Parts: sequence; structure tokens; C-alpha cells
Amino acid sequence: MSDTEQLFVLAGVWVAIAAVIARFISGWPARIVVFTLLVGIPFWELPYGYYNFRELCKEQAKLQVFERIPPQDSICVGDLDSLLYARLVQAGFTRIEVNGGSDDPRRDKESGRVFATKRELLGSSFCIAFESNIHLPWGLLRHDVMIVRASDNRVVARQSRFNWSGMWWQQQAKPVLGRGGTCSGEPNRPLLALRIGAS
Repeated sequence: MSDTEQLFVLAGVWVAIAAVIARFISGWPARIVVFTLLVGIPFWELPYGYYNFRELCKEQAKLQVFERIPPQDSICVGDLDSLLYARLVQAGFTRIEVNGGSDDPRRDKESGRVFATKRELLGSSFCIAFESNIHLPWGLLRHDVMIVRASDNRVVARQSRFNWSGMWWQQQAKPVLGRGGTCSGEPNRPLLALRIGAS
């Protein structure tokens, strides 16, 4: 069961509990007020928060290509770690230009495909860039993988991953009470789009 499904199950159980509690209140107006408060205080964010989360997932979790990208053999990155290196090799890049740091210079030297290069001397036409923890309204965090043109840093493609913190009480107690949900596209899609081209 996903985090979002768990949240909806919890909301359903709480609505049932609130209905039982409200039955012990005399008079319909008072029952309605008590029920509304019992459900509204913990779950007032749920309808729009979930809708906003789902809409962003539908629109931006897939790769968005803003300009045509011809197939590339060479790519540049800011910093290179073992996971990114493995993904780049798996995608088929023969030249990886690093203009930041690397977690394993020995691996880079032995690979014959990793080169430390200053930004102004890049031979690659495009770079992969990452931006994480972009705060959005309604408890959302966006994490971007971007394909940028090396010459002017223009974003030509983007794929986002979203984390929804859920209700206010989940945000206050995180990670103890879970979260609202998470969504992402295929992790290697930006790299494959750069390797084989996209339009």
C-alpha cells in the first residue's frame, strides 16, 4: 500500500470514528458542528493537497522536452558519484566531462571515458544538472533532473520527482506519521533522451 493509499484509509477510519463520536452529541446542529470539526481539523488540506499533488505528477513527473535534442555521445556533469557514473555508462556515453568533483578519481582515470574539464573548455553540447528540495505550496517538494545546453545553461528538458508531505500533523511529526506520497518518472529517461535524442 502506498503512502497516499494509507493516508486515505486513515482518513476513512477517522471519518467513521468522528461519526460515532458525533452520535453521542444531542441535537443535529451540534452533531454536524462536532463532526465537521473532528474531520476538518486533521484533514482540511486533503482534497486540494491531493489534487495538486496528482496534477503535478501527471504534468511534470514525465520528461518534458522544450527543444530538440540530437543524439549525444558526450555529456558533462557538475559532480560525479558512483551511481551517476554507472547510469551514464549504462546509457552508453563514451565521454563524460566533469567540471566539479568526483568521488573516485582512480575509477575515472581507469575508465578512459571520464575527463576533468573546465566549464569554458567543455566539448559536450549538453550537461545533466540536478536541483533538489524545491519547496512548493501545500507541503510539496520538487526534485529536478535537467538537460541544459552547455553554452548558455538553457534548460532544454526537465523531469521532476515530487514528495508530498501530506497533512499538517504529518509534516510536524515527520517521518513518524508517514507522508502524503511520492511520484516520479523513469529515472534513466533524461539520460536516454540525451543519448538517443529527443524532440
